[in-house]
Amino acid sequence: MIRALVAVIVGTAVLAACASGPRVTTATSQPPSDSVASSSPTPSASPSLGQLRVVGLGDSVMAGNACSCRDLLQQYADALAARTHRSVRSDNLGVDGAVTSDVLDALRSDARTRDVIAQADVVVVVIGANDLIPQLEQWRASSCPSSCFGPPVQQMGRQLAQVLDALQSARNGRTDHVLVADYWNVFQDGQVAVDADGREGVAWSTKVTTAANAAICQAAQSAQATCVDLFSPFKGSGEDDPTGLLADDGDHPNAAGTRVIAQALIGATPGDL
Repeated sequence: MIRALVAVIVGTAVLAACASGPRVTTATSQPPSDSVASSSPTPSASPSLGQLRVVGLGDSVMAGNACSCRDLLQQYADALAARTHRSVRSDNLGVDGAVTSDVLDALRSDARTRDVIAQADVVVVVIGANDLIPQLEQWRASSCPSSCFGPPVQQMGRQLAQVLDALQSARNGRTDHVLVADYWNVFQDGQVAVDADGREGVAWSTKVTTAANAAICQAAQSAQATCVDLFSPFKGSGEDDPTGLLADDGDHPNAAGTRVIAQALIGATPGDL
C-alpha cells in the first residue's frame, strides 16, 4: 500500500513516516444502524455473559486512515456483538505507517500494548504492506522483478511470524482467536493506480501482493492463527476493479470497503465465543 499501512488481522497501507507508538482508541459496541450487522435486529446484550474484548494491531488500514467512518475493528466488534448477544469492547492499536518491526517492538517492550493484548478475547492483525515500500520505489525507478521483491516479501513473512510469536507470549501462550488479514493490494489499486502507474503497474503490484499474501498466510498458519482472505472480496479472481471499495487515495478502504473487511473477519471468527 502507498502512504501507510482474540483474532489477529494483519494488513495494507503505506505512509512516508511511522508514528512513535500505538494509538489506542476504545469503544464498546452494540451494532448501530449502519454496521455490518444492520441486516438483523440489534440484540440486547445478555446480562449473564461477560463483555468480550477485541484488539487490533497493524498499520493505517487497521487505524482507519482516509475512511471517515467507523473503523474496521469497531465494525467487527458491532458484528460480533450482534452474533454473540454480548457487549464487545474494541481497542484499536493500529498506527499509520507501521511496519512489522514496529508491531514487534511494541509487543516486546511496550507494557501498555502487552497488557491490552493479555486481556483480549480476539486479536486482529493487519500488517506487512509498508515493509515493501522500497520495492515500489525501485519498480518506478527502473524495474523490480521477482528476484527484487521476493527476498523482502520473505523477510516480511519472517518478521510477521515473530510478531505472532510475541503475541502468543503476551497472551500467556494462548493461540486461539487470532485473525491475520492479508491484502487486496499492498500498494494502490483501482483507477488511482491505473492513472499513476498504468495497467502494467497494477499487474506488477498484483504479483507482489500474491507473494505477500502467501507469506502472511504461511506465518498465520504456522502460529495456529486464522488467515483471513481480503483479496477475493475486493478483486474476485484478480480481475475485478476495487475502485468502489477504496478511498480517494486508491490505497485505503472507504466505508464500503471497511464493511467488506469486517464481514470477512466475522465470517472467519470461530463460533465458540
